[in-house]
Amino acid sequence: MKNHLTKTLIIFSFLFISCSNESKVKNEIDEYVEKNFNDPDSYELVDLKLFDTINEQKVSNYLTNQREVKINKIKNYVKEKREEHSKIAANALFSGNHYYLIAAMKKLDKQKTILNRLEKDSVKIVQNEINQLKKYISSKKMSHYRYVHEYRAKNDVGALVKCIDTLRINKDLKLIEDFQEFLLNRYGVGLLE
Repeated sequence: MKNHLTKTLIIFSFLFISCSNESKVKNEIDEYVEKNFNDPDSYELVDLKLFDTINEQKVSNYLTNQREVKINKIKNYVKEKREEHSKIAANALFSGNHYYLIAAMKKLDKQKTILNRLEKDSVKIVQNEINQLKKYISSKKMSHYRYVHEYRAKNDVGALVKCIDTLRINKDLKLIEDFQEFLLNRYGVGLLE
């Protein structure tokens, strides 16, 4: 009997907290709608579901993967340019024109210096961002929530449209309007485009 009562209290408190959190999220959405929609009075919430709870580890992994892809793109770009430079140098060498060869080699030397700096500096910057994210790599602390938000509202021409979007809500149950700014403030790095 005592065990059953304890389980019932736990379930009741969980439901109460869930309802309370959902109410806070709905209030945040209502405030956003009031400030940003063309016709806030036409807004009608159809459904709001918690989709995912994102921890710091998940964010860190995602941002790190983005940066690893960027490093590979930089290295591939530099590799392609070096191959182009090799072809230009070979053409200049076999052209038989001494002046053309000297001019081409000077130009290629300048471009080689620029490429080396690009590779070194760009990779270093991105690698520093990866190192900054490492402190979150094993963190299970909550970062933010993602909700699926389904609603109807009038668009700018007055037509009633049904929309589905994903909202990000921080741990204080406040709507994250600028996710890039949120990431920069919280992790020191943002999304790559």
